[in-house]
Amino acid sequence: SGINAEYGQHYYITNNLRGMSKTLIAGGIAATTLVVYCFYFDYKRRSHPLYKQKIRERRRAERNKAREDELDIPMPKSTDPNSIQKFFMDQAQVGEEKLGMGDYKGAVKHFASAVLHCGQGYQLLSILQSTMPPEAYKMFMEFLPKAQARYSRQMMSKAAPKSTAPAQAKATAERVIAEEAVD
Repeated sequence: SGINAEYGQHYYITNNLRGMSKTLIAGGIAATTLVVYCFYFDYKRRSHPLYKQKIRERRRAERNKAREDELDIPMPKSTDPNSIQKFFMDQAQVGEEKLGMGDYKGAVKHFASAVLHCGQGYQLLSILQSTMPPEAYKMFMEFLPKAQARYSRQMMSKAAPKSTAPAQAKATAERVIAEEAVD
């Protein structure tokens, strides 16, 4: 009876291992197939003729977006003098807070926005020069012309929408030609 019990237990263990080994083999084949497919797909993707061109375009677009975001300065929502004055004060305060936290880039953006919306920009520049750390002021002076150019472009695009600008230019040109013809 002891031998039959040992044989039965041995039979149960070997059958159980056989079932587990079949499952392990099937899982191993499935995993290997998946890995091989991934390598094949990656090879096909990289060997595509336009792959490198698409990568370059994507990286160029990301760099351009990063440059645009770098130059993105806060703008006031309204053009009335009270809201611009409040905006100026807010920008100066946020710039001071960021400068205090050591975030020079953020401070530079907010101070540039404050200078662009300040009626007395030169006085503000001298105050900033005396209060800002030299490296932050250097960053600010390098950033300010770029911010001014961006601000000018934004103001020009708001002032003359692209759809009406050609029509206005054509009407002005026709009026000048008509005036010259009368003279």
